[in-house]
Amino acid sequence: MECNDVLDKLKEEFPDKAIDISECLELLREIINDSIEAIGDRINTAVTNRNFDGVTQYSDMAEEINRYEKKIEEFIDMLEVERIDMLEVERIDVPGETEEEVEKKTIPNYAEYVVDSRVEHTLYENFTHKRPAAFKINDHKLIEVKTWQDVLVKTSEILMSIDGKKFISFENSSEMNGKKKKYFSRKSSDLRKAGNIDGKIFIEMNQSGNAIRNLIVKMLKKYGFKINGYKVYFRADYSNINE
Repeated sequence: MECNDVLDKLKEEFPDKAIDISECLELLREIINDSIEAIGDRINTAVTNRNFDGVTQYSDMAEEINRYEKKIEEFIDMLEVERIDMLEVERIDVPGETEEEVEKKTIPNYAEYVVDSRVEHTLYENFTHKRPAAFKINDHKLIEVKTWQDVLVKTSEILMSIDGKKFISFENSSEMNGKKKKYFSRKSSDLRKAGNIDGKIFIEMNQSGNAIRNLIVKMLKKYGFKINGYKVYFRADYSNINE
């Protein structure tokens, strides 16, 4: 079976898994991009030190890594599927019920899945089947949240307050939007589930935890923030239910 056939069958039979793989590859692509930028810094240092052998070595390394980056982009494109509304988004839309109330009705022994909310997690982790309790950027204060959508909106509000012009520019950035769908727009009708950011721009909230993680990584990089300076704290982990 050819690779294209395998991926097509995966998208057809297991679209949720295709999305999971695509989201993991998106994060890998971002890390590879960071690596190439780090190599670029080494090249500049080598030139300054007149270490031209080092320049050649680092250039060859960057070129080879770029080949893998392009291959990953091909896989991401082939794995693209139409994303239906995510369960964790729909849960917060139940009239008159909080997310915790819905979870307690649908998850047996709810208390067994509560985790230590003091433990720090990074954006390089898998957020599937996890529920957030809080996050913080660098050494700023802890921001409490209930859902990954809360994390996305509140992170966006912080970044907007730092540089609103930069954040609004995401609307017309091909890097910050998907090939077939927008994640930022000043028109809510462009998005499936629009989150209002300070009344100036809307952001797509119909995304899984991992997709939100990837988008936050991109936003932080645009602001020049270190990815490992962003910490997340979980309140529950339902991974065992889905094994």
